[in-house]
Formats: sequence, structure tokens, C-alpha cells
Amino acid sequence: MPERPVFSVITSRVGLQLYITPRPGRGGQFAIAPLLPAGTEHAHTDGVPAPRGITVPPDPVKAVLLVRRRLLFDFRVASMRAQSNTSSGPGIPVTITLDPNGRPEVKVANARALFELLGREGLFLDPATGRCHLPETIRDPSEVGWRTNRAVRSLENLGFSVTTRLADGRTYKPSLQGHAAPANRLAPGDLRTPRRTP
Repeated sequence: MPERPVFSVITSRVGLQLYITPRPGRGGQFAIAPLLPAGTEHAHTDGVPAPRGITVPPDPVKAVLLVRRRLLFDFRVASMRAQSNTSSGPGIPVTITLDPNGRPEVKVANARALFELLGREGLFLDPATGRCHLPETIRDPSEVGWRTNRAVRSLENLGFSVTTRLADGRTYKPSLQGHAAPANRLAPGDLRTPRRTP
């Protein structure tokens, strides 16, 4: 039976991700390569030089020094350019999709919004989808609800235009006053969207 490949993805608080995998037959060396920044797609990287992956030794201290010296600066610059190609200006759209259990998934490419969700609100970034979500350890529906509402309120207070989409496709679009405006006639109580705090 063939062995399954071993790899890891590490994520920063602003959605930058590095892919790490051992190099077979190379004495414990690891290959480290940058992934697309969260929320971006290949179309957003047109004209952006892609940072190259590197090989590091198994020594953690040497590996960190090499990553910092040979990879991180170029990766940060390329990521900023790719993220700036997604959207800009006030009212940047952020879509929060709730699954049938009410758990949120957030797709956003703006670094400030990512820092708010990952660094302050404690969401995780799924490397496969580029979407932010609550940790799997949070299962209580009431905690899921208030954590989701708090994330919405934080993004709105920063000036983002937040749309919350239910699993069946219906949406709420917050108004300028921070109240939920039903996009297609949701019944009362379908979703509690927080009001903007003064």
C-alpha cells in the first residue's frame, strides 16, 4: 500500500500561507512554498511575480532563518499586490455563508479583514478553500451564533459591506445604519444580524 504524502500548511494572522513537505531521499530536508493569499485567485496574480519555493534543512533554527531571508519579503510584497487586485475602497464586500448548522464560512481577500477574523476573532483559515471558519471545537449553537454576530459587527465597524448568506441562498445585506435588510423576504428570526454599536 503506497504511503500517503505528508505535508503541513502554516497560516499567518493576515491569511498568508506556506506549504511545507519533506523531500524524499534528501536527508530530512523540507520544501517550503507559498500558497495564494486567502481569498485570492490566479486571476488576481496577473503581472505579479510569483515568489519561489525554497528547500530548508531539518534544523528548525536554520530553517526559520532561511525562510525569513529568502522567502518572506518577496511573498509579502507579492501577496499585497494580489490582494489589492481583488477589491479596494470603502465598503469592500465580505460574504459570510452559513451552513445548515449555522456555522459561518467567510471568503475575504482584504488583509485588514483577515487580521480581524484570524487575529482577533479566532477564526481559522482552510488552506483548501481559502475561507475562514470557526474552530471545530466550538459546537454549541449559541456560541456559534454570538461568535458569528461578533465577527459581523467587527467587520461592519471597520467599514466593510457584509452580506450574510444562508445555506439555502437567501441573504441579508446590512444597511448603513447596521440593521439587517432582507434581500428576499426572510421570515423574522431566520437570522439575527447585530446592530452597529455607536
